[in-house]
Amino acid sequence: MTFMNPDQRGSRTFVTAVLLTLTGGYLDAYTYFVRGKVFANAQTGNIIKLGIFAAQGDFHRCLDFLFPILAFCLGVMCSLAIEEYFEGHKKPYSRRGVLLVEILCMIVIAFLPNTEFFDVLSNILVSFLCAMQMQTFQIFHKKVIATTVGTGNLRKGVESLYRSIRKKDPASLKAAGEFFFILLMFVSGVILGTLVSEVLSIRAILVPACMLLAAVLHITTVYRRFLREQA
Repeated sequence: MTFMNPDQRGSRTFVTAVLLTLTGGYLDAYTYFVRGKVFANAQTGNIIKLGIFAAQGDFHRCLDFLFPILAFCLGVMCSLAIEEYFEGHKKPYSRRGVLLVEILCMIVIAFLPNTEFFDVLSNILVSFLCAMQMQTFQIFHKKVIATTVGTGNLRKGVESLYRSIRKKDPASLKAAGEFFFILLMFVSGVILGTLVSEVLSIRAILVPACMLLAAVLHITTVYRRFLREQA
């Protein structure tokens, strides 16, 4: 039996992409409506605001945006370390290990009080876990798909649509449909996150934790099925 990393199976399926994208959109809504009206998934806004306040000489405010950026960097390095550890020991758990760390972070956030200090800490943790997800999960269904931001998927969807029209290419049309469907899932995650956050407040983040747990179970199921087929 040949060792096969499960990221070649369950973690690259379209089902996993949908679950992670729903989570990505949900987290943006959660941090905006519950944790101080910020978007913690992507760091472009933080980098811009860091530059603005640095130019104005307000270095104290710079720290508000520097810490999430540093957390994002740490998340990328942590995901790489997890992958290196498991692959170095030839154990097929690296992707699921990253998801379990994300789930743990979400559980911690769910019990942090709704105060200014803990909201900042929560957003730092969300930046950390989103960086892990963005770094670890990039390829789904043989396509590079972002699960925590929407701009890249929108660009690729429009590009694929143009090619399908210009070259009458059915494969490009299918790809466009997949990218636009992922965008729809991201928006659906935002809508769900908004509605649930209004009801559950800080505990609302437990819902995407369940989504990631479903992704872990899906990856495990696909990998075990693969092992049975190879036996």
